[in-house]
Amino acid sequence: MNKQEELIRMIMSKSPAEIPFDDFEEKLMEKIRNEAEHSCILLKNVRLSWFFFVAGTLLGILLSSFAGQINETIFGFSVQRITFVVQVIFIIILLVQADRLFGLTKKFKYR
Repeated sequence: MNKQEELIRMIMSKSPAEIPFDDFEEKLMEKIRNEAEHSCILLKNVRLSWFFFVAGTLLGILLSSFAGQINETIFGFSVQRITFVVQVIFIIILLVQADRLFGLTKKFKYR
């Protein structure tokens, strides 16, 4: 043992480890249980988020492909032009939500 280790042991032996409150251990264990429950709820919510993200994406693709086949006009605009605008908005929202969901999954995974 070198002198630093001996010095650290001597300092540690002189500092008593006292529990600050009588119910400190119980409060700490309750906090740990709450964190574990919160973690399980977060995992469930992340899984649901992925499910609804995929379901919404598929539904959006399906609806936009069907809308593109209609040859009508709405308020003087062709349905294809309206569908194109909606598809552009859909792609932007899809990319933003995908980025947020990947970030949330990554954050939760390494927690």
